[in-house]
Amino acid sequence: MNKFLKVTIVLLTIMAVATPVMAEDRLDLAGQLRVRGWYVDDGNIVTESWGDQRLRVGGKLSVIEGVSVTFRTDITESDWGSNAGFGSGRSGSTQQWDRAHLDIGNDSMHLRAGQQYLAFGKNGFDAQDNGLTFNTFGIIPVTAFFMINEDGGGKSMTDSYFYGARVAHKGEMYTSQMFVAGQTDVNNSMENVNVIGLTLDLDLAPVALYGEVEFFTGDASATQDATGTQLYVSADMAATEIVNVGAQFFYAAGDDTDKVYHILGNDFGGWDPLFALGTGLDNEQIGLGRPFGLFNDAGVVAIQLNGSVKATDDLTVSAAVSYAQAEDDKVLSQGADTVVTTDDVVDDNAISLALGVKYALLANTQLGLQIEYVDYENRNDEIGKAGVGLFVNF
Repeated sequence: MNKFLKVTIVLLTIMAVATPVMAEDRLDLAGQLRVRGWYVDDGNIVTESWGDQRLRVGGKLSVIEGVSVTFRTDITESDWGSNAGFGSGRSGSTQQWDRAHLDIGNDSMHLRAGQQYLAFGKNGFDAQDNGLTFNTFGIIPVTAFFMINEDGGGKSMTDSYFYGARVAHKGEMYTSQMFVAGQTDVNNSMENVNVIGLTLDLDLAPVALYGEVEFFTGDASATQDATGTQLYVSADMAATEIVNVGAQFFYAAGDDTDKVYHILGNDFGGWDPLFALGTGLDNEQIGLGRPFGLFNDAGVVAIQLNGSVKATDDLTVSAAVSYAQAEDDKVLSQGADTVVTTDDVVDDNAISLALGVKYALLANTQLGLQIEYVDYENRNDEIGKAGVGLFVNF
């Protein structure tokens, strides 16, 4: 073996050993594999049961100090059997890329560019899309963003976009935010809607209080105005070392003529507070979603009481009960002698119950179980839903 070949083998061996070490220092990976099963009985004629799964992998690559690249992908995310033959992972449509953005920043500013997720409050703005977010840090941090939601008119014409800004202030016992956001659809509906919101988070240990209010205005279309006024308040308390109790209040004004908004953006993150019991089974396949639109444009007044008990180090049992009613009888149609309101065509109050169990099987491995029940006043049926899931985090 000549000297050149020997040197080449030595260099390749060094690179093979050193490269994983370099990659380990620069790249942080995390993710989750979940497998879930579902059952739904709508109280009428539909009874369904199915399973689904998802492998989520995300990572952050630190390029140099102050510069990084972040990605997140979901693989095989679909119902079992939805792709004929060899499982859901054999179809390219079952992989989605949620995050793909770069970050540049220092102690005073930060810029994020690319596909990203951003939310203002719990109900003001929520979207995942391509765009720019700029932050400044100081006594009053500022966040500003611009996203393109749909370029339906081609490269020369932007069809739909989101924009907004937020300022925040933090004290020893509170965090407060004020924000404005908007969404515009130029070519299709001529939509131009804005939201103004305010949040306040108080830490009064052992009680935590949170409040949020939003006002929506603008044009829902060329012929219809946009409106919306909503309030959310929550209180949580650690009653004992193993018992937590809480309450939530929701209010959204109804409207007889205008289109009522409850969230701007594409609502990628979603929110299901009436059934959020910490099992990992709310907000997607079962649940009610955002309660402000529970009765369409008729608004809502709702209250929820919840609690959890940490029975053992590995087992937590949670429960919630809620009551909701329509805030307004929205006029849907009006003739010479008749007026049809929401009382005639939709439910104007509902009661819901939920029970959840979370059990740590092993380190980073969780089993979740959740049962939900909803009873609408004007229906002759009752809705029952259940889910079970196995989650492994890494």
